[in-house]
Amino acid sequence: MKTIKQVFRNFVENTPVLKDYYYYYWLFPRNPNLYRYVFNSFAEALAAVPAGALAGYNYRDFYELRLTDFSDLERVKPSDYPMLVWLREAFTDSSTVFDLGGTTGYGYYTYRKYISFPESLHWQVCEVPKIVEVGKELMEIIPSSGLNYTTKMLDAEAEIFFSTGMLQYFEESLADMLAKWSVKPRHLVIDRIPLYEGETYVTLQRPLIVRPQGNFVSYIPFKIQNRTKFINDLLGLGYELVDTWQQDRQCFIPFHPDRFVDAFHGFYFRHVSVPTICSSAKSLAFKS
Repeated sequence: MKTIKQVFRNFVENTPVLKDYYYYYWLFPRNPNLYRYVFNSFAEALAAVPAGALAGYNYRDFYELRLTDFSDLERVKPSDYPMLVWLREAFTDSSTVFDLGGTTGYGYYTYRKYISFPESLHWQVCEVPKIVEVGKELMEIIPSSGLNYTTKMLDAEAEIFFSTGMLQYFEESLADMLAKWSVKPRHLVIDRIPLYEGETYVTLQRPLIVRPQGNFVSYIPFKIQNRTKFINDLLGLGYELVDTWQQDRQCFIPFHPDRFVDAFHGFYFRHVSVPTICSSAKSLAFKS
């Protein structure tokens, strides 16, 4: 039987104006990974961060726990399986990976337990300096052949562009990033991107890390893009869309119902210059 508190919350959640006030004033300051405001740029979003609060992603606190607790690297999430399928496809003719926003190497450490990596693998994670510090320390604990880190986008040069859950933290679009590559990646394996069919905008996310020594909070600009434009911009660079999938995950922006996002999207793009290697992704088998 529902308590009075549960009944009241359900009523608020299903009443449009009350829901806006509830999320804006009550939930956002207290709960992780919620969103507030609509901006035209990252600079505008950062200017709205409360005085004295931390901003951005360049903190060890986000991933330092991985140095002592490896559980997050031991098993893939169900939502990772499309990425596994298409990364294995990409490895049939490629062995170099540029992993944008790859944290401490989640994709490298976790996926290698399920698919065979090329013997000549070169997997480069591009991250902010403090996360790179943690990643390099993790390499001293766990064997990491073929893995390395960089903080510079200019170092980007690989046959496979890989990114999961991080493109929204970069103000520059993926198409604009790739346009700077002298040689385009053969494969784009990308996931967990908040997209909808409205105008591209920036909001403010409030991640929270729960730690024994005290919670860690930082405000981060978070980009939400137009799905059709995102796809068409990549098609314009010579890619073909091979597969797409989505997760039921929402971005609710209080007082902006027209900016609502009901899913995060994943894609596998292949450059038109690359011949089809496998006749069907359904034939791909995972390691036991």
